Amino acid sequence: MAALRPLDSYLVRVAELGNAIREHRLAKGWKQAELAKAVALSPTAISHFENGSHVPRRDVTRRIDDALDAGGRLWRFRDELDDNPDAKWIARYLREQSKAATIRQITGFVPAMLETEEHTQLALEAGMPFYGGNLQDKIDYRAKMRAILRKPQPPTLRVVMWESALHTMAGDTRVKREQLLHLIKRSHDPNVELRLLPFHIGSIFMYEGFATIIGRPRSSPLAHRAIGRLGKFTTNQTSVAELTRLYDHLHDLALAPDESRAFLRKTVEELPPCP
Repeated sequence: MAALRPLDSYLVRVAELGNAIREHRLAKGWKQAELAKAVALSPTAISHFENGSHVPRRDVTRRIDDALDAGGRLWRFRDELDDNPDAKWIARYLREQSKAATIRQITGFVPAMLETEEHTQLALEAGMPFYGGNLQDKIDYRAKMRAILRKPQPPTLRVVMWESALHTMAGDTRVKREQLLHLIKRSHDPNVELRLLPFHIGSIFMYEGFATIIGRPRSSPLAHRAIGRLGKFTTNQTSVAELTRLYDHLHDLALAPDESRAFLRKTVEELPPCP
């Protein structure tokens, strides 16, 4: 297998899962064909899993874990690769934001809390071939994310959004127009601040990735930083402080809320006519 870059967390975890399957298979004294027979798969499939070229489905991973008496170890590796709502880190992301007093985000996508229902569905449908999982579960999860801002005492959401988010939206011209207009409308909410970071202002910082800083009423702040398809939570004061400084810097660089709304309106005007 080609050497992996240390920061490519998703590929590292895929490799770790493959290595763990091989390790438990050899510890049991099985050949790939014997494991394949035990879980009703082909030896080729087992080979793909072990060399990291394919990721086993969640149900397949459970069967392999049981067959190899891995005690849940293989399942834990697989769980960290999944973006389905029953993955532990995904469930925690919703839980923490549901309890938040403030949420600050740096993002290159339309935030889930500010999506239209139609854009949510189309974006998730487009990702199914790559990410798998259960589409309806993901749609329900996003609905719960949107509902957080409609609570009687909702958190304050402050978003710094790269201009790239406006060019990667799902759907046709009509869907994109409605999503842009929805962003403008929601940006007037008293608990929502949306600031756009145009390419010509903040492009040199795009490699910094996407992050969420969650202010919790009775606990220290929690930060979540996305790296590839994975995310990492931290309450480490130094790490949270570093992300907070990055957010503050990008917040200061970004367009003010009124300027951001004007930018969004201009983007709407430049869209081609609906068919």
